[in-house]
Amino acid sequence: MDEFRMMATVLSMILGLGVTRLLLGLVTVFRIRRTAPVDWMPLAWAGIVFVVQLQFWWGVNQLPAIRPAFAFGDFVFLVALTLMLFLSAALLLPSRAEDESEGLRTYFERDGRYGLLAFASFLVLGFVVNLWFFREALLGLWSVLDIPMIVLPVAAFLSKSRRAQTWITVLYVPLMLVDVWVSL
Repeated sequence: MDEFRMMATVLSMILGLGVTRLLLGLVTVFRIRRTAPVDWMPLAWAGIVFVVQLQFWWGVNQLPAIRPAFAFGDFVFLVALTLMLFLSAALLLPSRAEDESEGLRTYFERDGRYGLLAFASFLVLGFVVNLWFFREALLGLWSVLDIPMIVLPVAAFLSKSRRAQTWITVLYVPLMLVDVWVSL
């Protein structure tokens, strides 16, 4: 097995676990919908992370065309990047009905919003990948999109105002869609 296939296999396993974690979180929310109130905001962020997971998975398969060889340090960095995306998926939605006994909004405010920090960490590491692996110019279109994409989840995490969190989430969805369109 060549180094890229081995690397892609490990990254795909972690990404697959992240997708599984999001889907199981959605199943948990569905199962307890009658006993605990559902909240749209963590579901919106879960959808955002899901789309980014798919986009990243697609990007991993494009790596050999950009970089023919990888060092162990490259591999470790890409694993760290992928782990941040998994951590984001694992934190956003509850994994057990007991975690959401008071409702999805309460879960998100207590624990789930930490997934936004992991997501922002993924985006920061992705920013570095764009510079390091893809040799992108620091002041390119991608960086104009990446800076607010990094700052907004951190702002949503730090904000105590539901109204501010709502505006950030609503603003983030079209921003993410433009980023996906530009990236592909």
